[in-house]
Amino acid sequence: QPHRMHVYATKHNTHITFTQPPRKDPANPGKQVDVLMSLSAGNIGFKKAGRGSYDAGYQLAAFVLKQIQERGLLRDLHSLEVVLRGFGKGREAVTKALLGSEGYLVRNKISSVKDATRLKFGGSRSPKPRRLG
Repeated sequence: QPHRMHVYATKHNTHITFTQPPRKDPANPGKQVDVLMSLSAGNIGFKKAGRGSYDAGYQLAAFVLKQIQERGLLRDLHSLEVVLRGFGKGREAVTKALLGSEGYLVRNKISSVKDATRLKFGGSRSPKPRRLG
């Protein structure tokens, strides 16, 4: 079972959650997921409108990758699954950070990249578009 890095990129913020593989618990037959790290752009010092920026997503990804290395989680990390969700600017920023110099220790351990973005087919009525001007 691979470790997972969940990236949730909205218009206003980027969240990254790093989890270890699900373990089986005889008391609870459902999958138990252990969260090792969960951070958002606000946790590393970005305020208000800055949280939704590309730079915030990039710095968040770089910070998480550095924390993985500093906490000694690399020795247990054999394969990594990246799960992307949402269409914010942070989505592109995190992928660039993984491919850049920040992700050189983790990059070769990535086994798959998945997209878990929820898409609406029909569904409830959308809010009307804003009329400016």
